Amino acid sequence: MISFLIGSYSILFFIPAGKRLIVAKPFNDIDAQSLDDLIKRVIEAKENNLALSADDYQLLLDALLTLTTTQNKLADHGITVHKLRKLLGIEKSSEKQSDLCKAQKKTSKKSKKLKTQDEDFTQVKPVIIKHALNEVNKGDSCPECLKGKVYKVEPGSLLRITGQTPFTPEQHIMERLRCNACGAYFTANLPDEVLHDGNSHQKYGYSARALMAIYKYFAGLPFYRQGNIQKLLGVNITASTVFDQVELVCDAIYPVYQHLFELAGDAKHYYLDDTTHRILDAKPVEKKVRNSEKTRLRSGVYTSGVIASLKTGHDIVLFETNIGHAGEFIDRILYKRQVTVAPILMSDALASNQPSTCEVETSLCNSHARRQFVDVINHFPEEVENILTLYGEVWRNEQTTIERELTARERLEYHQQHSLPILEAIKSWGEKHFTNESIEENSGLGKAIRYFLKHYDGLSLFCHHEGVKIDNNRIESMLKIVVRDRKNAMFRKSLLGANIGDVITSMIATGNEAGINVFDYFTRLQRDADDAKKHPEKYLPWNYLDQYQ
Repeated sequence: MISFLIGSYSILFFIPAGKRLIVAKPFNDIDAQSLDDLIKRVIEAKENNLALSADDYQLLLDALLTLTTTQNKLADHGITVHKLRKLLGIEKSSEKQSDLCKAQKKTSKKSKKLKTQDEDFTQVKPVIIKHALNEVNKGDSCPECLKGKVYKVEPGSLLRITGQTPFTPEQHIMERLRCNACGAYFTANLPDEVLHDGNSHQKYGYSARALMAIYKYFAGLPFYRQGNIQKLLGVNITASTVFDQVELVCDAIYPVYQHLFELAGDAKHYYLDDTTHRILDAKPVEKKVRNSEKTRLRSGVYTSGVIASLKTGHDIVLFETNIGHAGEFIDRILYKRQVTVAPILMSDALASNQPSTCEVETSLCNSHARRQFVDVINHFPEEVENILTLYGEVWRNEQTTIERELTARERLEYHQQHSLPILEAIKSWGEKHFTNESIEENSGLGKAIRYFLKHYDGLSLFCHHEGVKIDNNRIESMLKIVVRDRKNAMFRKSLLGANIGDVITSMIATGNEAGINVFDYFTRLQRDADDAKKHPEKYLPWNYLDQYQ
């Protein structure tokens, strides 16, 4: 028995016979998880009138000695918090006090913890595999002491991430019997988990097809490269086979894609941009010149991307690869619009990106305006540095609205108070120099100023309408998926291949925005293809999230 004094309390420890207790040392590094587990074991021992192990007694003694030492140190008003943290093992000795102070200042300014980048990912639920303890059963006598009885406690756990080839062949052998009189055959049924991944005559499972599509249109892994990887791993799959399986995925998800296209027509906000692409069999097309009766031969292939933000708060991402610019793509989306209120369209200032069939509130990207000044900083360092400093305050204001988690109305009011005066100052500065002729309008800096003044209304729209972003970075980031595929595959062979890629990429991006597991989503859509064709609204990414995840 050991007696230990904490303040005015006397703690008694009863050590089982034959067990040796090591003398405790203060400031033993007891992590939070170990302490939580210890508390659980103490509670269980109390409820079942059981003794603790020598290791648990040791942990308790360590914790109590640390506690009393901490109390004594806290009574000494001369000790600093920094030193106390190091003493208790909370802070590593390599940390600098200056760094700690900086971290404390940052934390104190924020009312709520910001989400880290890792928190944005959708976690895959692990497969739970339970292992029974066969040597000892609940209620049996303890094999160690032969006195007590064992009882159920918190199970042990191991999270193991395993690796395997992307596509693994499985050959299912079904036992068959035949009647010697009538010749009837009797075949063993396939288990549910096998039929869950494809019908009884299907060679490539739904999961394999989904993975092929994701590898190609998200990871940028061309069909031939997928085949080469599998050949290296002992599974021979040709590039044409991979394409055929991906086409089947496209067929299964296409009804949902069509429904998303319809919904996108009534969006509240749009983010629009395009990037160059190439289709090998694309031939020049005679197209009508926009806002004119004339026609001209056009051959430029672009992948246009749009994010349609619905009033419900959901986002739809759509892509189209064809001869034509983003403005023609948004025209086809807005053609299905039934809402009379004009939407807000975010894009750059190119005329080819503007719709011609529907009135919109045009919001322009401030990143493009800022880039105009960045491009001439070497020639006009002093003037441009001043503009960039001012523009930097605008983005800092936007970051503040994010950190404070302001509502759309509060964000608008904040930008009206803090960002609008900055934009007006840049505008006045540019107009003053043009009036005084102190800056040549045809110079690099003059062109940057002229761009800002010409498009001032669109650039400052985020200070006048709720929910308008300050730049078009959202869709530009989405287009990186297309650019990644283009850099690896360099081109689309045919218009059919381009259409398949657009459908799958759109569904991947929309699913990612909804925060779902796209792999499971594609597998489910193939399995329920008939139902998805009849009721595509049930399989929208956000509805899938509510039903199946």
